Amino acid sequence: MARAVGQQKTDNLIDWEETSISGPNLAFHAGCVIGNNFYIHGGVETKDGKTPSNKLYLLSSSGGSWTEQSHPGSPSLSHHTAVALSDRYIILIGGWNGKARSSKVYAFDTEKRLWTEPTVAGFPEDGGLSSHTATPLSSGEILILGREGSLRMQRRHGSGYLLSGSVESWKFTYREYTQETASRSGHTSNIIGNVLYVVGGRDNNLIEMHQGFKSPKSPLPVTNPITTAVDKLSPLSKTPSGRKNHITIESSGAIFIHGGETFDGRSREPVGEMFIFSRKPSPTFYRVGVSEVKRAGHVCGVVEDKIILHGGFGGKNHVYGDTFYLKFKV
Repeated sequence: MARAVGQQKTDNLIDWEETSISGPNLAFHAGCVIGNNFYIHGGVETKDGKTPSNKLYLLSSSGGSWTEQSHPGSPSLSHHTAVALSDRYIILIGGWNGKARSSKVYAFDTEKRLWTEPTVAGFPEDGGLSSHTATPLSSGEILILGREGSLRMQRRHGSGYLLSGSVESWKFTYREYTQETASRSGHTSNIIGNVLYVVGGRDNNLIEMHQGFKSPKSPLPVTNPITTAVDKLSPLSKTPSGRKNHITIESSGAIFIHGGETFDGRSREPVGEMFIFSRKPSPTFYRVGVSEVKRAGHVCGVVEDKIILHGGFGGKNHVYGDTFYLKFKV
Protein backbone atom coordinates (compact mmCIF):
# COMPACT_ATOMS: atom_id res chain seq x y z
CA MET A 1 0.00 0.00 0.00
CA ALA A 2 1.91 3.00 -1.31
CA ARG A 3 2.01 6.26 0.53
CA ALA A 4 2.89 9.74 -0.64
CA VAL A 5 6.60 10.32 -0.27
CA GLY A 6 8.35 13.51 0.68
CA GLN A 7 5.40 15.69 1.60
CA GLN A 8 6.77 18.96 2.89
CA LYS A 9 5.29 21.24 5.50
CA THR A 10 4.00 24.51 4.11
CA ASP A 11 3.05 27.91 5.45
CA ASN A 12 -0.53 27.52 4.26
CA LEU A 13 -3.16 28.45 6.86
CA ILE A 14 -4.94 25.21 5.94
CA ASP A 15 -3.23 22.10 4.61
CA TRP A 16 -3.18 18.32 4.71
CA GLU A 17 -1.03 16.49 7.24
CA GLU A 18 -0.10 12.91 6.44
CA THR A 19 -0.89 10.26 9.03
CA SER A 20 0.60 6.84 9.62
CA ILE A 21 -2.71 5.31 8.55
CA SER A 22 -2.33 3.46 5.26
CA GLY A 23 -5.27 2.06 3.36
CA PRO A 24 -6.09 0.49 0.01
CA ASN A 25 -4.69 2.11 -3.14
CA LEU A 26 -7.88 3.46 -4.73
CA ALA A 27 -9.19 6.26 -6.91
CA PHE A 28 -12.76 7.13 -7.89
CA HIS A 29 -14.06 5.30 -4.84
CA ALA A 30 -17.01 6.50 -2.74
CA GLY A 31 -17.08 7.41 0.92
CA CYS A 32 -19.51 8.36 3.67
CA VAL A 33 -19.65 8.66 7.45
CA ILE A 34 -21.93 6.55 9.67
CA GLY A 35 -21.78 7.48 13.33
CA ASN A 36 -18.10 7.97 14.08
CA ASN A 37 -16.90 5.65 11.32
CA PHE A 38 -15.65 6.60 7.84
CA TYR A 39 -16.46 4.00 5.16
CA ILE A 40 -15.02 3.81 1.66
CA HIS A 41 -16.24 1.50 -1.08
CA GLY A 42 -15.20 0.37 -4.54
CA GLY A 43 -12.97 2.40 -6.84
CA VAL A 44 -10.16 1.37 -9.15
CA GLU A 45 -6.53 0.52 -8.43
CA THR A 46 -5.22 2.23 -11.59
CA LYS A 47 -6.32 5.62 -12.90
CA ASP A 48 -8.00 4.27 -16.03
CA GLY A 49 -8.88 0.88 -14.59
CA LYS A 50 -11.92 -0.86 -16.02
CA THR A 51 -12.30 -3.44 -13.26
CA PRO A 52 -13.76 -1.77 -10.18
CA SER A 53 -13.36 -3.11 -6.66
CA ASN A 54 -16.22 -4.49 -4.56
CA LYS A 55 -14.43 -4.03 -1.25
CA LEU A 56 -15.71 -2.00 1.69
CA TYR A 57 -13.28 -0.52 4.25
CA LEU A 58 -13.83 1.18 7.59
CA LEU A 59 -11.75 3.68 9.54
CA SER A 60 -13.05 4.16 13.08
CA SER A 61 -12.86 7.43 14.99
CA SER A 62 -10.19 5.88 17.19
CA GLY A 63 -7.93 5.73 14.13
CA GLY A 64 -5.58 2.80 13.82
CA SER A 65 -6.01 1.43 10.34
CA TRP A 66 -8.46 0.83 7.54
CA THR A 67 -10.09 -2.57 8.00
CA GLU A 68 -11.79 -4.51 5.22
CA GLN A 69 -15.44 -5.40 5.85
CA SER A 70 -16.03 -8.70 4.05
CA HIS A 71 -19.73 -9.38 3.55
CA PRO A 72 -21.44 -11.15 0.61
CA GLY A 73 -23.29 -9.08 -1.98
CA SER A 74 -21.00 -6.07 -2.17
CA PRO A 75 -21.16 -4.65 -5.74
CA SER A 76 -18.13 -3.88 -7.91
CA LEU A 77 -18.32 -0.15 -8.67
CA SER A 78 -16.28 2.97 -9.35
CA HIS A 79 -17.26 6.58 -10.11
CA HIS A 80 -20.33 6.04 -7.90
CA THR A 81 -21.66 7.91 -4.86
CA ALA A 82 -22.25 6.88 -1.26
CA VAL A 83 -24.89 8.47 0.98
CA ALA A 84 -25.58 7.82 4.66
CA LEU A 85 -29.25 7.28 5.60
CA SER A 86 -30.68 7.12 9.13
CA ASP A 87 -27.11 7.07 10.47
CA ARG A 88 -27.20 3.36 9.74
CA TYR A 89 -27.33 2.58 6.02
CA ILE A 90 -24.75 3.18 3.31
CA ILE A 91 -26.58 3.81 0.04
CA LEU A 92 -24.55 3.36 -3.16
CA ILE A 93 -25.95 5.06 -6.25
CA GLY A 94 -24.95 4.51 -9.87
CA GLY A 95 -21.38 4.12 -11.04
CA TRP A 96 -19.32 2.05 -13.46
CA ASN A 97 -19.72 -1.70 -12.91
CA GLY A 98 -16.95 -2.87 -15.22
CA LYS A 99 -19.15 -3.06 -18.29
CA ALA A 100 -21.47 -0.05 -18.27
CA ARG A 101 -22.75 2.88 -16.25
CA SER A 102 -25.46 1.78 -13.85
CA SER A 103 -28.44 3.41 -12.16
CA LYS A 104 -28.82 0.67 -9.55
CA VAL A 105 -29.02 1.30 -5.82
CA TYR A 106 -27.33 -0.89 -3.21
CA ALA A 107 -27.66 -0.66 0.56
CA PHE A 108 -25.38 -1.83 3.36
CA ASP A 109 -26.86 -2.13 6.85
CA THR A 110 -23.99 -1.28 9.21
CA GLU A 111 -25.84 -2.84 12.15
CA LYS A 112 -26.81 -6.16 10.57
CA ARG A 113 -23.69 -6.19 8.34
CA LEU A 114 -25.87 -7.02 5.37
CA TRP A 115 -25.91 -5.95 1.70
CA THR A 116 -29.22 -5.65 -0.16
CA GLU A 117 -30.21 -4.54 -3.66
CA PRO A 118 -33.55 -2.68 -3.56
CA THR A 119 -35.67 -2.45 -6.68
CA VAL A 120 -35.27 0.77 -8.68
CA ALA A 121 -37.84 2.49 -10.91
CA GLY A 122 -38.07 5.68 -12.95
CA PHE A 123 -34.66 5.73 -14.66
CA PRO A 124 -34.26 5.21 -18.45
CA GLU A 125 -33.70 1.51 -19.05
CA ASP A 126 -30.69 2.04 -21.31
CA GLY A 127 -29.10 4.76 -19.17
CA GLY A 128 -26.73 4.99 -16.24
CA LEU A 129 -24.84 7.32 -13.92
CA SER A 130 -21.17 8.00 -13.26
CA SER A 131 -19.09 10.88 -11.90
CA HIS A 132 -22.33 12.38 -10.58
CA THR A 133 -23.20 13.75 -7.14
CA ALA A 134 -25.81 12.58 -4.64
CA THR A 135 -26.92 15.20 -2.12
CA PRO A 136 -29.36 14.32 0.71
CA LEU A 137 -32.16 16.84 1.23
CA SER A 138 -34.20 17.61 4.33
CA SER A 139 -37.26 16.26 2.48
CA GLY A 140 -35.73 12.78 2.63
CA GLU A 141 -35.04 12.75 -1.10
CA ILE A 142 -31.56 12.59 -2.66
CA LEU A 143 -30.69 15.05 -5.42
CA ILE A 144 -28.70 13.42 -8.24
CA LEU A 145 -26.81 15.76 -10.59
CA GLY A 146 -24.23 15.11 -13.28
CA ARG A 147 -23.12 12.56 -15.78
CA GLU A 148 -26.06 10.62 -17.18
CA GLY A 149 -26.55 9.17 -20.60
CA SER A 150 -27.92 6.48 -22.82
CA LEU A 151 -25.67 3.48 -23.09
CA ARG A 152 -26.05 3.87 -26.87
CA MET A 153 -25.45 7.60 -27.17
CA GLN A 154 -23.13 8.10 -24.14
CA ARG A 155 -24.41 11.66 -23.99
CA ARG A 156 -24.09 14.32 -21.32
CA HIS A 157 -26.86 16.67 -20.33
CA GLY A 158 -27.70 19.03 -17.53
CA SER A 159 -30.81 17.45 -16.08
CA GLY A 160 -30.85 15.61 -12.79
CA TYR A 161 -33.04 13.34 -10.70
CA LEU A 162 -34.63 13.21 -7.28
CA LEU A 163 -34.29 9.78 -5.72
CA SER A 164 -36.79 8.74 -3.06
CA GLY A 165 -37.43 5.54 -1.17
CA SER A 166 -36.11 3.57 1.78
CA VAL A 167 -34.22 0.43 2.61
CA GLU A 168 -37.19 -0.78 4.66
CA SER A 169 -39.50 -0.63 1.62
CA TRP A 170 -36.88 -2.27 -0.61
CA LYS A 171 -37.69 0.28 -3.30
CA PHE A 172 -36.20 3.51 -4.65
CA THR A 173 -37.67 5.69 -7.39
CA TYR A 174 -36.08 8.29 -9.65
CA ARG A 175 -38.04 11.24 -10.92
CA GLU A 176 -36.62 13.86 -13.22
CA TYR A 177 -35.47 17.10 -11.68
CA THR A 178 -36.44 19.73 -14.20
CA GLN A 179 -34.67 22.87 -12.96
CA GLU A 180 -32.05 23.85 -15.53
CA THR A 181 -28.50 22.98 -14.53
CA ALA A 182 -25.27 23.05 -16.50
CA SER A 183 -23.86 19.78 -17.80
CA ARG A 184 -21.18 18.56 -15.41
CA SER A 185 -19.05 15.50 -14.65
CA GLY A 186 -16.62 14.98 -11.77
CA HIS A 187 -18.11 17.91 -9.81
CA THR A 188 -19.15 18.30 -6.18
CA SER A 189 -22.41 19.50 -4.57
CA ASN A 190 -22.82 21.18 -1.19
CA ILE A 191 -25.70 22.88 0.62
CA ILE A 192 -25.22 25.92 2.86
CA GLY A 193 -28.33 27.52 4.29
CA ASN A 194 -30.96 27.14 1.59
CA VAL A 195 -28.55 27.28 -1.37
CA LEU A 196 -27.11 24.40 -3.37
CA TYR A 197 -23.58 25.03 -4.65
CA VAL A 198 -22.36 22.87 -7.54
CA VAL A 199 -18.60 23.20 -7.99
CA GLY A 200 -16.47 22.20 -10.98
CA GLY A 201 -17.08 19.44 -13.48
CA ARG A 202 -16.71 21.72 -16.50
CA ASP A 203 -14.21 24.11 -18.08
CA ASN A 204 -16.12 27.28 -17.21
CA ASN A 205 -18.75 28.49 -14.75
CA LEU A 206 -16.81 26.98 -11.84
CA ILE A 207 -19.64 27.40 -9.37
CA GLU A 208 -23.38 27.24 -9.90
CA MET A 209 -25.93 28.27 -7.25
CA HIS A 210 -29.57 27.24 -6.83
CA GLN A 211 -31.96 28.50 -4.17
CA GLY A 212 -34.55 26.50 -2.28
CA PHE A 213 -32.61 23.56 -0.88
CA LYS A 214 -32.06 22.46 2.71
CA SER A 215 -29.69 19.87 4.08
CA PRO A 216 -30.87 17.41 6.76
CA LYS A 217 -27.74 18.18 8.80
CA SER A 218 -25.81 21.28 9.80
CA PRO A 219 -22.06 21.56 9.12
CA LEU A 220 -19.98 20.15 11.98
CA PRO A 221 -18.04 22.55 14.29
CA VAL A 222 -14.72 21.11 13.10
CA THR A 223 -15.32 22.87 9.75
CA ASN A 224 -15.80 26.33 11.31
CA PRO A 225 -12.15 27.39 10.73
CA ILE A 226 -12.87 27.23 6.99
CA THR A 227 -15.26 30.14 7.40
CA THR A 228 -13.00 32.14 9.71
CA ALA A 229 -9.90 31.65 7.53
CA VAL A 230 -11.16 34.14 4.96
CA ASP A 231 -10.36 36.99 7.37
CA LYS A 232 -6.66 36.20 6.89
CA LEU A 233 -6.77 35.63 3.13
CA SER A 234 -6.93 38.03 0.22
CA PRO A 235 -9.90 37.78 -2.16
CA LEU A 236 -9.26 36.79 -5.75
CA SER A 237 -10.20 39.22 -8.48
CA LYS A 238 -10.73 36.35 -10.92
CA THR A 239 -12.61 33.09 -10.52
CA PRO A 240 -10.29 30.04 -10.50
CA SER A 241 -10.30 27.84 -13.57
CA GLY A 242 -12.70 24.97 -13.99
CA ARG A 243 -11.72 21.59 -12.56
CA LYS A 244 -13.01 18.08 -11.99
CA ASN A 245 -12.48 15.15 -9.64
CA HIS A 246 -11.64 17.50 -6.75
CA ILE A 247 -13.13 17.48 -3.23
CA THR A 248 -15.11 20.10 -1.31
CA ILE A 249 -15.97 20.56 2.35
CA GLU A 250 -18.76 22.90 3.44
CA SER A 251 -18.74 24.94 6.63
CA SER A 252 -21.43 27.26 7.98
CA GLY A 253 -20.68 29.94 5.39
CA ALA A 254 -17.94 28.77 3.05
CA ILE A 255 -16.67 25.89 0.94
CA PHE A 256 -13.09 24.56 0.94
CA ILE A 257 -11.93 23.24 -2.45
CA HIS A 258 -8.88 21.02 -2.94
CA GLY A 259 -7.14 19.32 -5.82
CA GLY A 260 -8.60 17.89 -8.98
CA GLU A 261 -7.72 18.18 -12.65
CA THR A 262 -7.91 21.63 -14.21
CA PHE A 263 -9.28 22.46 -17.64
CA ASP A 264 -6.93 25.40 -18.32
CA GLY A 265 -4.12 23.36 -19.85
CA ARG A 266 -1.57 24.40 -17.20
CA SER A 267 -1.14 20.90 -15.88
CA ARG A 268 -1.81 17.42 -17.19
CA GLU A 269 -1.60 16.06 -13.67
CA PRO A 270 -3.74 16.63 -10.56
CA VAL A 271 -3.11 19.90 -8.75
CA GLY A 272 -2.70 20.75 -5.07
CA GLU A 273 -4.47 24.09 -5.31
CA MET A 274 -6.69 25.04 -2.39
CA PHE A 275 -9.40 27.71 -2.42
CA ILE A 276 -12.20 28.89 -0.18
CA PHE A 277 -15.46 30.12 -1.62
CA SER A 278 -17.25 32.41 0.83
CA ARG A 279 -20.85 33.41 0.22
CA LYS A 280 -20.90 36.50 2.47
CA PRO A 281 -20.88 39.46 2.33
CA SER A 282 -20.83 38.64 -1.39
CA PRO A 283 -19.78 35.46 -3.24
CA THR A 284 -15.96 35.57 -3.26
CA PHE A 285 -13.06 33.16 -3.88
CA TYR A 286 -9.93 33.19 -1.69
CA ARG A 287 -6.67 31.42 -2.47
CA VAL A 288 -5.41 29.30 0.43
CA GLY A 289 -2.27 28.10 -1.34
CA VAL A 290 -0.86 25.03 -3.03
CA SER A 291 -0.62 21.79 -1.10
CA GLU A 292 2.04 19.18 -1.66
CA VAL A 293 -0.86 16.73 -1.75
CA LYS A 294 -1.78 16.83 -5.44
CA ARG A 295 -4.72 14.52 -5.96
CA ALA A 296 -7.80 13.81 -8.02
CA GLY A 297 -10.43 11.11 -7.62
CA HIS A 298 -9.87 11.14 -3.83
CA VAL A 299 -12.51 11.01 -1.08
CA CYS A 300 -13.09 13.09 2.02
CA GLY A 301 -15.14 12.65 5.19
CA VAL A 302 -15.72 14.52 8.47
CA VAL A 303 -15.55 12.33 11.58
CA GLU A 304 -15.90 14.00 14.97
CA ASP A 305 -12.99 16.47 15.14
CA LYS A 306 -11.21 15.22 12.03
CA ILE A 307 -11.50 16.04 8.33
CA ILE A 308 -10.07 13.01 6.54
CA LEU A 309 -8.75 12.54 2.99
CA HIS A 310 -7.99 9.17 1.45
CA GLY A 311 -6.45 7.93 -1.77
CA GLY A 312 -6.88 9.30 -5.27
CA PHE A 313 -4.36 9.52 -8.07
CA GLY A 314 -1.46 11.93 -8.42
CA GLY A 315 1.54 12.54 -10.66
CA LYS A 316 2.26 9.94 -13.35
CA ASN A 317 -1.24 8.58 -12.63
CA HIS A 318 -0.02 6.85 -9.47
CA VAL A 319 -2.91 5.69 -7.28
CA TYR A 320 -2.41 6.17 -3.53
CA GLY A 321 -3.64 4.55 -0.34
CA ASP A 322 -2.48 7.16 2.17
CA THR A 323 -4.63 9.07 4.65
CA PHE A 324 -4.45 12.74 5.66
CA TYR A 325 -6.06 15.01 8.24
CA LEU A 326 -6.83 18.64 7.40
CA LYS A 327 -4.95 20.95 9.75
CA PHE A 328 -5.77 24.58 10.51
CA LYS A 329 -3.40 27.36 11.63
CA VAL A 330 -6.21 29.87 12.18
